[in-house]
Amino acid sequence: MIKQKGFTLIELVVVIVILGILAATAAPKFIDLTDDAEEAVFLGISAAFKSGVNQVHLAWLIRANNQAVQNFIKISDPLAGGDLSVNSFGFPADTRGWSLKLDSEFDCLDVWRAVLNSQDALVSGDDSSDFEAAYNGGNTCTYTYSKQLNLTVDYDSNSGEVTINN
Repeated sequence: MIKQKGFTLIELVVVIVILGILAATAAPKFIDLTDDAEEAVFLGISAAFKSGVNQVHLAWLIRANNQAVQNFIKISDPLAGGDLSVNSFGFPADTRGWSLKLDSEFDCLDVWRAVLNSQDALVSGDDSSDFEAAYNGGNTCTYTYSKQLNLTVDYDSNSGEVTINN
């Protein structure tokens, strides 16, 4: 009796077919992880903004005597337009020191830049940056993630509420 060494052609074909079926079912999960990665970036930046708004409010509670304060926090980012001012509720509202309330698209842009104080989450009034800012009226802004337009952050400077929509 002769011992067989190796695999037959049929065994190899069966293994290749099984591997092909496994690859075809698993591949879609791994082929395009871009959307998941972009959503993770969005969530990280949005959470940092929310945390920054809360930190500004805590600083205001400690040292502002329940009043609106112009140039309350020094900002090093030249794109922010100046130092961060807070409204009478103690939430970020302005960097140019004109009104001490959030009442324009420029204020939305400046508050985002000042709170994050980072070049990693650029914002503009158009779709040329990671985020696009829009003033909604009523001292509120919406920041839309330009890579996935369904991902937004809403900010209400009256209550300090930051809502992350994903």
